[in-house]
Order: sequence, then structure tokens, then C-alpha cells
Amino acid sequence: MFVLVTLLFLAAVASSIGRERERLDDPSRWSKDKSAVAADPKAIAKLIDDINAAVRTNKQRMLSIITINTDVGATTLEQEKVRTGLSFGEVYVAHSLALATRKKFDTIVVLKKSGQSWAQIAKSHNVSLKGSSELIKEMQKQ
Repeated sequence: MFVLVTLLFLAAVASSIGRERERLDDPSRWSKDKSAVAADPKAIAKLIDDINAAVRTNKQRMLSIITINTDVGATTLEQEKVRTGLSFGEVYVAHSLALATRKKFDTIVVLKKSGQSWAQIAKSHNVSLKGSSELIKEMQKQ
């Protein structure tokens, strides 16, 4: 397990009402920490790439996972992707940052569109996250 400063991914599989629910991220793991270490842009980029690859493999499954983690419906996620020009991985990161910072999704997107990297946005809001590389393995399962 490694520390991924500032973004995502804790693999958790839970069942709810007789169906399996997978978690990309547990919002309780997000924290605002005044001493947050700089975000790792390479790890964030890898997460985004891995989510996008998983979407290409099984779009509905990944939309379900993102929906569970962000509490945003699949239709809305697809509309946001089209409207913003972001990939699904980036839409997920934007929603995760929005949840962690208690800001609106569109506010995070504006920051990204203004030229800030995901790592810069996270660092400027003192957001950090411990995560597990096991998530990617779970996402890529068929």
C-alpha cells in the first residue's frame, strides 16, 4: 500500500440490499490537512488513465462504481463529460475534489480549465488522501 497524496482511491467492496457495491474512494478518508504534502501528479495521471482504460473495457460497470462513490447519477456523469470535455477519469477526480473541499463540481472544473493541474488544485485546498493500488486491480476485473 502506498500513500497517494491528494487523491483517490481506496478499494472497498461492500454489499447493500443483496447487491455488491464497489467503492473507488471512501470520502471519510479525505482530509483537509494544513500540512498536506504536495500531490503526486504522476499518480493522479495514472489514476485517471486507469479509470479511462477501465471505462473502455466496461463502461456501465465503471459508471456504476463512479456513481456509488460520488453519488452522482450515470446520466449526469455522461452529460458532465460532454459539457466539460473532461474524460470520465477527470470527471471522477473533479467530483472527488469537490466532495473533499465541499465545493461544487463546476468550481473545481473552472480551476482545472484555468490551467491548474489536479495536483495544484488539491494542494491549494490542503486535500490529502491515503489510497491503495488494489483499486486499479479491482476496476480492471471483467
